[in-house]
Amino acid sequence: MISEIDPRGLIAKSLSEHSQLDVFDTEALGRLKARTKTFESGSYVFREGLSFSDYVFVISGYLFRQKQTSDGYRQIVSFTIPGDIVNPENRFVNNLDYNVVCAEKSSIAYVQKSEFELLIDSHPSIRLAVDLRTTAESRQLREWLLNIGGRSAKTRVAHFLNEFAARTKLRGLSDGLHFSLPMSQEQIGDSVGITPVHVNRAIRSFVESGLISHTNRKYEIVDINGFRQVGQFSEKFLLVSNFPQ
Repeated sequence: MISEIDPRGLIAKSLSEHSQLDVFDTEALGRLKARTKTFESGSYVFREGLSFSDYVFVISGYLFRQKQTSDGYRQIVSFTIPGDIVNPENRFVNNLDYNVVCAEKSSIAYVQKSEFELLIDSHPSIRLAVDLRTTAESRQLREWLLNIGGRSAKTRVAHFLNEFAARTKLRGLSDGLHFSLPMSQEQIGDSVGITPVHVNRAIRSFVESGLISHTNRKYEIVDINGFRQVGQFSEKFLLVSNFPQ
């Protein structure tokens, strides 16, 4: 189905996190036409090594990027939320070195490479925002590496949950305290390098300590300062922009 890329304004909101966009920019984004497709939970949007040509945007739903060893071990290396560009490196390479998998039913928009690059060539603020979005993802990846390599299991899980809450709040998808996380404890474990058993123990300890409440995949952060302290979390690494300090 061919439709407007940004019916809810999430793409513009995503890019506006990094660079000031004016009405001219947001209207141009809204005029982009995209081929949309819906994927069920667990479906692969991309597979590692396969060639592609379009830019891909998340319209609804959550996805994660993963790497996999030859003997089947999976490491989730990042997640994408509505408004994100799934493959920002499309300007430089024509294939991905990771798989992209839907954590839940998701709607994806495909924009022709030539059309999107014509847009960013004629809109410097959009080009800057895309570059800064890529920079932000590099910072997030380094934070994930530190999380896996330098923090305890309990701290890793708290950091992961804090990051999800902060990112969805910045995008206007949650209030930063109440959120639904469409990932199993196994998937959370694959994101932070621990077993589902350790994830369950960590979450249970947060509930018992009065830091969060948790039912199925719904979370409420009860003590935001305390929970951020447990997760050694600061949202500074998420805030990449050219706005005056």
